[in-house]
Order: sequence, then C-alpha cells, then structure tokens
Amino acid sequence: MVPPHLHAAPTVSPRGGEPGTARPIFRHVMACIDHSVDARRVLQQAATIAELSGAELTALRVLPTVRDERYADPVEWELSRREENAYLRRVARDLDAPETMKTAIMTGCQAARCILDAARESGADLVVLGAGARENPRGWGLGGTARHVAEDFDRSVLIVPEGPWETRPADALPRRILVPLDGSARAEAALRIAAAIAPKRAAELVLVHAVPQIELHTEGPEAPEDEALRDRLTRRAEHIAKTRLDRLRRLLPADTIRSRVRMLSGEEPRRALARTLLEEEGELVVLAARGTGSDPDLPIGSTADYLLSHAVSPVLLVRSAEPMSHRTAGSAPRRRPTVRGGS
Repeated sequence: MVPPHLHAAPTVSPRGGEPGTARPIFRHVMACIDHSVDARRVLQQAATIAELSGAELTALRVLPTVRDERYADPVEWELSRREENAYLRRVARDLDAPETMKTAIMTGCQAARCILDAARESGADLVVLGAGARENPRGWGLGGTARHVAEDFDRSVLIVPEGPWETRPADALPRRILVPLDGSARAEAALRIAAAIAPKRAAELVLVHAVPQIELHTEGPEAPEDEALRDRLTRRAEHIAKTRLDRLRRLLPADTIRSRVRMLSGEEPRRALARTLLEEEGELVVLAARGTGSDPDLPIGSTADYLLSHAVSPVLLVRSAEPMSHRTAGSAPRRRPTVRGGS
C-alpha cells in the first residue's frame, strides 16, 4: 500500500485559512528590510510567498543602536519612525506589495535579537531576510545576522542571497524549484511545502538526492574484492534512493505539478548538491533545516549549512514546530527591546 503522507500536503488557502479550506503554507510572513541593495529583493520574495499563501505580511525595519542614544528623545524617535515608515511604504509601492502590508520599526537591541523577538511576538511562521554576505569577512556566505536568525528561529526562514538570478528579467528565469532530499521525514516535510508552492508559481519541481560515498576502512592497500564490495554497496544505495524518489514523485499531482528526479553520485554529497543547484538555476531551493542527522542540539544540519553558505538562489529553510532541545529550553529570558509600530 502506498504511504499516504504526501497526499496530506498543505495547499494554498486563498484567504489564509477560512473554515473548510486547506491549511495555508504560511500564515504570517515577516520581511526584514534595511537600506541595502538587498532590501527590494527581500520584500519581493516575502510578498510573493505571502500572496500565494494568503498570509499576513509585515515589513520590519530594525534601526541601528547608536551611542548618542538619539532615539531616546521622543521627538527624534518620532521623526526617525516616520522617515523609516515612509521608506518601507515607498519600497512596497515600487514592488506592488499588498496594501494590507503592515510595518514595524524597532530599536534598542542587536539586529538579530530584534528580528527574533518581533517574529515570535507577532506569531510569524516565516522570516525573510538577506544573506548579508557583506557582514562576512570572506565576502560570501551568510552574515552574522542571517546566521543568527537561521539558527535560532524555531520556524521557517527564507534567505535571499545575491546571485545570477537577480540580474536577469523575471520572465527569463527558469521556473524551477529544487528540493534536496535525503530520505528523512524532515526532508519530505520540505517537499510538501515545495509541492504547495510549485503550482502557484507554475514551476517545475526537481527532486535531488546525492548518494553518500561508501568508505571502506581497511588495514593496508585495498584488495580487488574491496573495490567490488564498494561498487556493489554504491549501486544498492543508488537503487534504494531512486526507488524512494520515484515513489515520492508518483505521489505528486501530475496534473498540476511538472516534476523530475536528479540522482547524484561519485562526489562528496554537499559539493554535488551545491554544484547541481547552481547548474539548475532554480528560482527557489526548499530545504529541510536538518535531515538524517540525529543531534538535537544542532540547529542546522551540516548539509543545509553548506548549501546556505554557497547558494546563489533564494533558499527556504523549512523548520516545522518541533520541541525545543535542551540547547534552548533552559535559556534565560532576554531584555525586551523597544518596539514601536510603523502602521
């Protein structure tokens, strides 16, 4: 009997969850906006996801903490708040973001902490922000704010990096969503999210799996039978993975979703996945925050971390509501920041 779990995939509710409608993908999307060149891309991605999910959309601006405590003056704060709110509204108009979009202005804490507090207090289940590569001394990968939020937020995060996709017209981009799968239940949960998004974006769904390399630890030089054993184990792993991916693909509604499978082998899995994501030029990568790894204290698995740091397309890091590990369960309450509404 075919397992039914993918048939319960969340579909888009036009109004975000009216009685009798399917559960929406997300209910509240929060876009973190600054004055960098990434701001418009971040809000555009957030608005797109919010629209197709029927979700509430909030644009959050965190003001930098300054030594002169300028924002402690009520008049200065009000002037700054109005300026920043006007900026958010101007960006929203330029992108045709929903008129129902809310704005929020915060200060008084480090950027990542403000974002996390605002998201949790507002009930956001998706935070969208730029990769912040400029914060990284290497000039690529995740900046400190993006990494902090991706690791500590207990729901999903969409990271928007710079990359080739941003310099081309929207109609020239491949309508393609990539989903790395490793056989874990978390990865299949990410596939359910991708399957709900794909038809609304008229995108092809590409299921990708990298077969782990088989390592045989022997004393001395390898014998001919060792190589034969490695080949046999590799072929068996490839067969099992292909069978599983084909089964998952058959569970996708063929009338609304175009899909295909890519099997990768002969290379270190993380590198193979990163190379494939670059080759496919997908408009979106949907990825489980953790896969088959069993360490509950690891907020992001090693594969997800590697792909986030090397991605050139927006990456939706899917993290369902799971019990907190002892890494965070015993955390002391933090000082509350200054929160002022924008609209």
